[in-house]
Amino acid sequence: MKIVLIRPSFGSYFQITPPLSLGYLSSSLKKAGFADIELIDASLGKMSPQEVAGLINKKNPGIIGVQVYTGSQNWVKELTNVIKANKVKAPIIAGGPHVSSLEELALEYMGVNFGILGEGEESIVKFAGYIQGKNAIEEVDGLVYRQKVGWKSAKKKYGFVKDLNLVPLPDWDLLNPENYFHYMKSVSLPLKGAKPAPIITSRGCPYRCTFCCSGTISRHIIRYRSPENVIFEIKYLNQKYGVNEIFFSDDNLTLDSRRAETIFDLLTKEKLNINWRAPNGLRIDSLNEFLVGKMEKSGGYFVGLGIETGSEQMMKKIKKRVDLKKVKEKVNLLHKYKIKTSGFFMCGLPGETKKEIQKSIDFAKSVPFDRIQVCNFVPYPGSEDFDRIFKKTEQKMYQRNVLKFQQNGFVPAFQSLGLNETYKMQRKFYTNFYFRPKIIIQLIKSFKVSQLLTLLKHPFLENWLSLEEEWYDE
Repeated sequence: MKIVLIRPSFGSYFQITPPLSLGYLSSSLKKAGFADIELIDASLGKMSPQEVAGLINKKNPGIIGVQVYTGSQNWVKELTNVIKANKVKAPIIAGGPHVSSLEELALEYMGVNFGILGEGEESIVKFAGYIQGKNAIEEVDGLVYRQKVGWKSAKKKYGFVKDLNLVPLPDWDLLNPENYFHYMKSVSLPLKGAKPAPIITSRGCPYRCTFCCSGTISRHIIRYRSPENVIFEIKYLNQKYGVNEIFFSDDNLTLDSRRAETIFDLLTKEKLNINWRAPNGLRIDSLNEFLVGKMEKSGGYFVGLGIETGSEQMMKKIKKRVDLKKVKEKVNLLHKYKIKTSGFFMCGLPGETKKEIQKSIDFAKSVPFDRIQVCNFVPYPGSEDFDRIFKKTEQKMYQRNVLKFQQNGFVPAFQSLGLNETYKMQRKFYTNFYFRPKIIIQLIKSFKVSQLLTLLKHPFLENWLSLEEEWYDE
């Protein structure tokens, strides 16, 4: 039985990385004996749903699996409509953060009859077994499926992997990291390696930031791969594909500092001459001089730091639990070991005023960050903020709001600071930080033509030049 796994198009060529989650699904299926797996990554060619449906017609699959992130639901909806119009008989099963967060509301909107909530490695194997008549549908952990009247869930509502060491490495032969080298260049700092690849060494996050939806899939339970398992994958990527830079894509790479130290020690011992960065961000409270020294020695040279706000009041509201008084100290510590930093901030958080955003701007300028990234707040399904803004406690209102959100990005007005003002403050944030002599000199010294070309692909430029209110009505 052929199984086709699909990643929707992002509509952009900016920083496309191999879809690790689909790689894990494929390796799990192959381990269970389902050998005929194909990947269609529509992001590589900005493929339309019609183009993908045409490929599916030629492959005659037994199962079609689709990864759905919030923002790709309309692309998937169109794909589903075309597949049905082409009278393809294979069942379509959807998974990913969007489905795990909105459950039946997401599946109903996209016209998909099956969905997996939570982690899918064990669930997809059981689902394939169900299609072959080997097990009952109720045994597929995390499965939500359409009946003649309404929806039904399996015995276990969420798919969840307890021991990550039992999950085989992503199917790198299917993903082929060489297809992504060109798209993984950085805007802020040039990569040290020309052949990068992402890996994830842990899953989950114990923190409960109000804006974050990661707990929807992980249930706020963090699990780790062993250091030896991690190093085995890095060596494999290096030896087979020539990978010479690693993107650690964990939510909390250094949360368990002793485990992180072991990973860095092993990476140093192997002498692979690999550089690495942690673009998703580290928590500053996990950093100490002993650990940072090992980070530098093992090839670490650039990390993101999730700060989000420079206002103590807003920090408490979003439950981020970062001690702002220690940020400068930790950045200086990283610089001591020649590790560059980028501070992550947001504008337009619920209840945030221009005055609070100005505090963030002033704070960012007071810390010797090498770069910053500033995002406008968007409530994502699965987050505490989304549930409150979309009125989850009022079922009919919530369903109407979610439908409009999936259709056109509608977000109920939730504060006095409108999107126009948020965009203006975001621009002010960037200009105030970057238009300073020391930052400009740093940029000139490190800037490469490849970064300019990458910047031109960045979707942020569209918002930078536009004042149109795109995601909520006043």
